[in-house]
Amino acid sequence: MNVAVLAAEDTSIGSSVVTYDQNYFDSFNPVTLLDMLMAVPGVPDILNKNQQQARRAAFSGGGGQRGFGSGGDQILMDGKRLAGKANNINDTLSRVSATQVNRVELIRGAASGLDVQSQGLVINIIMKEGGSTSTTFWKIKGEYTENYDFVPEFLLSHNGSLGKLDYTLSYERQNNDFFFNGKEKFYGPTNLLISQQTLTGNFDRFGHKLNTNIEYEFKDGSRLRLNGLYEPNGMNGKEYRDKTSDSLRPIFWDTDRDDKKWEVGGDYTKNLGFLGSLKSLFVINQSNLDQIVFRFKGEGINKYEYTRDITDEDRSEGIFRSSLTKKLTSEQSIEFGGEAAINKFDKVFKNYDRTNITSNLFLDSSDNVKIKENRYEVFANHSYNISPSMTLQSSLTSEFSKIVADNLFLGGEVDRRNTSFTYLKPRVNFRYDLSSQDQVRILLEKKVSQLNFNNFVTRFDPQELLYRVGNTKIRPEQTWDFAVTFEHRLLNDKGSFEGELFYRKYTDHISSTDFTNYVDDSFNPIGVDSFFALPPSKALRDYVDDTGNSYSAKSGNIPTAKGYGVKLKSNLRLAFIGFPDATLSINYIYERRRTKDQFTGLMRNFDRHSDHRVDINFRHDISTYKITYGFDFSARSDSSRHYISYYWPDSPAANIKIFAEKTIFSKYKLRFEAEGLTRNRGSSKYYIYNDHIRFSDLKERQDKFNRRPIELRVSIQGTF
Repeated sequence: MNVAVLAAEDTSIGSSVVTYDQNYFDSFNPVTLLDMLMAVPGVPDILNKNQQQARRAAFSGGGGQRGFGSGGDQILMDGKRLAGKANNINDTLSRVSATQVNRVELIRGAASGLDVQSQGLVINIIMKEGGSTSTTFWKIKGEYTENYDFVPEFLLSHNGSLGKLDYTLSYERQNNDFFFNGKEKFYGPTNLLISQQTLTGNFDRFGHKLNTNIEYEFKDGSRLRLNGLYEPNGMNGKEYRDKTSDSLRPIFWDTDRDDKKWEVGGDYTKNLGFLGSLKSLFVINQSNLDQIVFRFKGEGINKYEYTRDITDEDRSEGIFRSSLTKKLTSEQSIEFGGEAAINKFDKVFKNYDRTNITSNLFLDSSDNVKIKENRYEVFANHSYNISPSMTLQSSLTSEFSKIVADNLFLGGEVDRRNTSFTYLKPRVNFRYDLSSQDQVRILLEKKVSQLNFNNFVTRFDPQELLYRVGNTKIRPEQTWDFAVTFEHRLLNDKGSFEGELFYRKYTDHISSTDFTNYVDDSFNPIGVDSFFALPPSKALRDYVDDTGNSYSAKSGNIPTAKGYGVKLKSNLRLAFIGFPDATLSINYIYERRRTKDQFTGLMRNFDRHSDHRVDINFRHDISTYKITYGFDFSARSDSSRHYISYYWPDSPAANIKIFAEKTIFSKYKLRFEAEGLTRNRGSSKYYIYNDHIRFSDLKERQDKFNRRPIELRVSIQGTF
C-alpha cells in the first residue's frame, strides 16, 4: 500500500494543515508516540533539534530563549505545550503509547487558537478521548562502545486513568558513557617538531529519571495538567595525557561529579464565558552540582597531585505565565497576559595548586558569585484571519528585568552589580497561501537571550587548558530577526520543498572581549589601538604582563554583529523511483555570522560557528516484513575559536548513524543502531602566542587529531 495517499490536506481552520490519522500509522507498527512521529516526513529533524537543545541546556547555566517563548518549531499535545524546561518533550513522547493517539496534525505557518506562534511548523498531537485505561510501556537498551564496556539501560512507564483523572508514571535508568582518544603534535615557532602527546578519556555518566504526568478534567470543562521530574545523575571521568616532553608523565585527571535536579510544571485552562479563555502555566525547578577534579603528574613513587578544582553550583528557576484569549470577531482574536520569572544562581569555584611533590596544596584562586534575576513581562498577541488563505499574527511584549550579582571575596568584601533592563519585543508573522500547495511566510521579530550565568564565574576550560575569568557585568544579547520563507508541497503528501532567506542583527553580542588596561611608556591609560600603534617595546609588553595589568580577556558584550543566510529543506517520498514507503529528507543551512574580533580588530565569524551545515535522513519501511531501516548523516564546515592568546581553527568530521527495526510478535519492536562509523571526530590546529595575539609572536602550534570509537546499540520495547 502506498501510505503517502493516506495523509489529508485540511484548510478548514484557516491554516494549511496536513493530518495523519491512525490508518496512516498502521503499516509502521508503532509502539510509542515517538515511533509515530519518526514516520512523518520532516518531523525527525525537529525531534533531533529538540534533543540537541536539551543536551546543551543540561551543560549550560542558561542561554537560549527566555521564559516559555512562543516562536519556532513546536510540538503540542491537544493544542497545548508541555509546561516544562528540564522535562523535555521528547522524553514525554517516548512514554506515550501509540494506542492513545487519535491523529497528528502538521500546521504550516501562522495559525490561531494554539498555545504558540510559529513561522515554521507546528506539530499538534490529538489524543483519544476515553482511550485505554491502562497501558504499560517498557524498553530495555544496551550500548557497546568499541574497546570499552557494554552498558545497559531500561525504561518502565505506566499510563492509566481513574474517572476524569489520567496519569503517567515512569522510571528510567540511564547510562550515557562517553569515550575519546586523540593524538597531538607540538611545533615551535620555526615549525620544528617539539613533542607529541596521546590523550585518552573515559567518562562514566549514569543517572536515574523519574517522571509523572497528571491530567484532570473538571465538570465545567476546565483542565489541569501537572508534570514532575526528579533526576539524580553522576559522572566519574578519567583522562590521561602523555606528552613526550614532560619531565613527569603521564598527567592523569580524575573527575567526580554529582548532579541532581527536580522540576514541577503545570497548566490550567478554563472557559470564562464572555471574558474569554484562561490559560495559566508554571514551572519550578532546581539543580545542584558538586564537582571535584584531581590532577596528578607522574606515576609510581613520583606521582603527586599538582592541582585541584572544586565547583559547587545551585541553580533554580520559577516561571509563571497567565493569559486571557478572547474572540473579537469571527476572524480576529486577542490574547493578553503576563509572565514572571525568578532565577537564582549560586556558584563557588576554588582552585588549589602545588609547586612540587614536597610542597602543600595552597588556595590559588577563588570565585564566589550569587546571582538573582527577576524578570516580568506583559504581552498582547493578536491573530487576524484576513481570509482563508491569509493570516496575520502580531504581538508586543514589554520586558522588565533586574539582575543583582554579588562577588563574595575571601576577606568578606562584596562587589555588587545591580542592573535593570527594559525591552520592547514586537513580533509580526504573516502567512499567505498562494495555492493549496504553495505558501509564503514573512517574519519580523525582536528577541532577547537568556544569560548563561556560568560566564559570570571563573572556570577551568579543559580544552584550552586555561582558567576563564568570570564577568558579572554581561548584558543579555538582543537580536532583530527578518525571514521570508517559501514552501511548496507536492500533491498527495508526496513531499515538500522549502526555502528561507533570513537576516539577523545583533546588539550586545556575547563573546570573548579584551579587558586589558593598556598604558603607554609613561604608564598613562590609553586605548588598545593607540597601544599597538606604539613602537615595539619589550619593556612595555613586560610591564603590561607583570604588574597586575596583565593581558586579560573575559566573556563580554560586543556592540553590534550580524548574521544572514539561507535555509533549504526537502522531504520526499521516493515513489518516483519505485519506493513509495521510503522517505528522504535533506536540510541545508548557509549562515554567515560576522562580528569584529576584539583582539585583532578584524571581522570574523562567531566562535565555533560553521557557515555550512547539512543533515540527511533516510527511512524505508517494508510493511510486508515489518522492517524499517535507514540512516542519519550530518556534517558541517570548518569553524574556529578566537581568544586573546590563541587562534584555533577546527575541521569537524561528519557523523553517520544507521538503524534497523523489526516488529516481532506483533507488539514488540527490536532496534539496532550503529554510530561513529568513521571513527573520526575531526582535526584542528591550535596556535598559541606568547602574549597578545596582535603581536603575532607565535609560541607553539599544536596539530590535534581526535578519534571516536564505534557505538553499537540494541533495544527492545513493547507494551502490555
